[in-house]
Amino acid sequence: MNHKAQYIQPPILEMSEATVRRDGINILDRFSLTIRMNENTAIIGPNGSGKSTFIKLITQDIYPIANKNGAPPVRMFGKNHWILEELKSKLSIVSSDLQNSFLHNTKEGHISGLDVVVTGFFSSLRLFPHQTISDEQYGKAKDALILMNATHLADKFLDEMSTGEVRRVLISRALVTNPEVLILDEPTTALDFVARHKFMEQIRKVVQNDTTLILVTHHIEEVIPEIERIVLLKNGRKAFDGSKKEILNSENLSDIYDHPVKLNGNNKLFKVHVD
Repeated sequence: MNHKAQYIQPPILEMSEATVRRDGINILDRFSLTIRMNENTAIIGPNGSGKSTFIKLITQDIYPIANKNGAPPVRMFGKNHWILEELKSKLSIVSSDLQNSFLHNTKEGHISGLDVVVTGFFSSLRLFPHQTISDEQYGKAKDALILMNATHLADKFLDEMSTGEVRRVLISRALVTNPEVLILDEPTTALDFVARHKFMEQIRKVVQNDTTLILVTHHIEEVIPEIERIVLLKNGRKAFDGSKKEILNSENLSDIYDHPVKLNGNNKLFKVHVD
């Protein structure tokens, strides 16, 4: 029943011939992609392949060129236009831009891990005196920290945390409103391989809790077993798209990275060896 229900619902994301141009160059070139509920997907590509532009289209930080055929280049949950606050109740994004915004904001004053999570209810970077926070909201914030194994960070100031700790807190913030979809943009950048593995194990728990994951990355090691679909990008275009078994292989990776890559995989972790 649940399997059928996901196809009755409108797709999370529909991009149709989406093109983004900067300085006369197509950063994203006639990009088409549909992702449905419960379709955990990894979008993988080297630097400059269009991953960041893809994220910024979703967050409406940039807009695509209008299609000549009149079709909307980007639709979310079946809508051409949406109120951003309404969208945030269904979908949460954790990106390096968000992390940088929070860390920049802490220069003007400390904010604890728990309060960072609570800001998720208001889609803000800080808490303000006029905001009323209920015991229920604090309870949900603590539950979100528990899910990310980050309760020890509740009273720690954000600007005193390691990169991995900040990521855990920000994902707890993203989960506090129980979004249907979580989008992670390069979630383990700057983490060592041990921290990366532990971090992705926590993400697995989130996905197993019935949250649809869209992972945008160039780290193959982040492809957790719950991800079934792989989209490989190259030069702003979709080079390969299909099941993990079909798409994630040495030949395809060598193609998009323009360098020989040998991929060894098992059910839990992928490792890349560059010759």
